[in-house]
Amino acid sequence: MTTPRAVRDDINNLLDYLLTAEIAVYINPVSIDGTRVSWHPLDPSLPFLTHRGDPGLEDYRRWVQAGAFSAYLLDGALLQLTYDVEGGEISGHRLAYIPAPYRMDHALVRVEPLLDVVDIYIADAPTSMVLHSAIRFDYDPASATPGHPASHLTINSAHCRIACAAPLHVGRFADFVFRHFYADLWAAHRSYFTGGATRQIGERTLTDHDRTSPHLMWH
Repeated sequence: MTTPRAVRDDINNLLDYLLTAEIAVYINPVSIDGTRVSWHPLDPSLPFLTHRGDPGLEDYRRWVQAGAFSAYLLDGALLQLTYDVEGGEISGHRLAYIPAPYRMDHALVRVEPLLDVVDIYIADAPTSMVLHSAIRFDYDPASATPGHPASHLTINSAHCRIACAAPLHVGRFADFVFRHFYADLWAAHRSYFTGGATRQIGERTLTDHDRTSPHLMWH
């Protein structure tokens, strides 16, 4: 049995840890709106996406401006954590890691508003962008079809949907992100991240069709 409050508590646990450990510079309050558990944006009037497809610099800047994230990290990367809970079960989720579009000075990110830092780099270093891809773990069983697994990882392209074993607990998501993209931080906080890496939040969703191509599996 899963409840929106239990999911909120798990997200709060992660965000509070990242902030206390000085891995995250800023975290947004976690909100519950009916069946949805997500962040509380600073400016909900701004559209989340201006176009469908792969996120770019415009999307990143607007997410920073709107506060459309759960946290931003010491390098300016964003975490976006959203779950839907219905009937005591996870009915959907969107868990995204969006790297910063520039190699931004960590000291500057810590002391200045992130939007100001982004605009400094846009103005002063427009050609020094990095080509790091956002990654997103989605769970959308209502839209599942062959080629669109119920639980999947999207990376590099919106059309990339790599089947995953099951919906992802936020602790397992955090372990994946820090294990693969912040190896030194992961090693320094190994006991915390590995503790979340074994958490389950839903039943297996892989179909026979999903298994015909490479997919992500875990115990």
